Amino acid sequence: MRAYGVDYNEDADDYAAHRQVHGRVFQDLCRQGRLVPTSTLLEVGCGTGNYVRALASRYRCIAFGLDPAAAMLLYGRAQPERVVWVLGRAEHLNFADNAFDLTFSVDVIHHISDKAAFYGEVARTLRPGGQVCTVTDSEKSIRQREVLSGYFPETVELELTRYPRIGQLEAWMAAAGLKVLSTAMVKEPYEVTSIQPFRDKAYSSLHIISEAAWRGGLERLERDLACGPIRGTSRYACVWGCKPER
Repeated sequence: MRAYGVDYNEDADDYAAHRQVHGRVFQDLCRQGRLVPTSTLLEVGCGTGNYVRALASRYRCIAFGLDPAAAMLLYGRAQPERVVWVLGRAEHLNFADNAFDLTFSVDVIHHISDKAAFYGEVARTLRPGGQVCTVTDSEKSIRQREVLSGYFPETVELELTRYPRIGQLEAWMAAAGLKVLSTAMVKEPYEVTSIQPFRDKAYSSLHIISEAAWRGGLERLERDLACGPIRGTSRYACVWGCKPER
């Protein structure tokens, strides 16, 4: 899958090496998701499956991970958690009606070409009372990225063109017949101690800036890292909706 200059079949190794579960996002999925061992959940755009594997491990529920990049799914299949890995796209969920209690995605919605179609498929495949969570970046969080936006400022305006606004997500949900519930803003402090993820372009925004901008940011980042870890705060918006009971 190539999106915004990124081929996730080619870049699966770098993604797997550098991407981890965001603790506060995971906590929100656990708190709001109402999962039990009999639940069935789907992660759309699961990548190497960090989140769906973590939820499957905690709740021992029936879990599916869907991604359009086969190389990403190979990493998931190599792990011990019992997850059904499915090659496919968000706009055409190859599942039966009323199949899931929770469908979620993490930092994926900006890669989906037809977002209205995606939410239509979510509405079709959720059970009545089932929930959807879209974890994404808000305009504010994009501007406040201490490392990506600070050292690579060229990413900001480009990111704002591809990330939909929270209000637009809510509008797509509502148009699909889903009830908009709430948006939880979660944040977690972190430290950058290695430049390697930025050299490997483990973040898709680094694929869409110029080579000169990328190298300039690397030089500044490397210089500051020589003085010690760089502190930042990771921020996400968790946008929740549900399929109304009949």
